[in-house]
Amino acid sequence: MRTARALFAGLCDATIEIMAVAYLDPNRRLLGMRHVAGGRDHVAISIRTVAADALGFDAVAVVIAHNHPSGDATPSARDVAFTRALAAGLRTLDVLLLDHLVIAEERVTSLRAMGVV
Repeated sequence: MRTARALFAGLCDATIEIMAVAYLDPNRRLLGMRHVAGGRDHVAISIRTVAADALGFDAVAVVIAHNHPSGDATPSARDVAFTRALAAGLRTLDVLLLDHLVIAEERVTSLRAMGVV
């Protein structure tokens, strides 16, 4: 979790929601990232975009994170639904969704730890 906090540290202070996607090689080394800016209470990225990037980087794993500027690190129903759909979509490409982190101030919630991924 410490590595993930460092990788996504910039999300803590943002005043709008930002989604960050990290693409990883078989040794869990970072191949590349994508950041997508949203609004005050939402951010959207398509499964297609994440999948295309994963294939482009030849990634075997992905970690996604986004912030909640409200200060509440509780995942929304939309966060949970997107995570499940993304994990299923990536599985068809033999890419593993390692985790989806929701970051709010100093708090981080792992959807993997919640059993969603």
